[in-house]
Amino acid sequence: MRRNAILVFDEHGFARVCSAILESAGYSAEVVTSYDCLPQSRECERFRLIITSHPFGDSLLKRMKKRDVSTIILCDDFNENLPALLGSFNSSYCMIKPLDYGKFRLLVKQVMSGGSDTKEGWHFVM
Repeated sequence: MRRNAILVFDEHGFARVCSAILESAGYSAEVVTSYDCLPQSRECERFRLIITSHPFGDSLLKRMKKRDVSTIILCDDFNENLPALLGSFNSSYCMIKPLDYGKFRLLVKQVMSGGSDTKEGWHFVM
């Protein structure tokens, strides 16, 4: 199955900002702002990338553990709960808000292209 979709799961305002950034970089994303509207776990496997924030998206991330989906987790600060959360994915990245939009677009491009800079494990992006 070829996966090229992006899921943005976040609060309404920030999800719109992410969507606008992705659109300006040539990507389209499925934006979900309510847990009730999320696709089921198996349906989420069609996404190549999930973008969410901590702690808003923690319930989705826990549900998606060990699935082969890259994640970008946006947070206000790095806390002791994040390594365990990030480590439950094959390829996950953490970025601290406020975002550097250029670095965010570059990271999305790398993940979506499967570029050589995309690594397994979890990574903190500064």
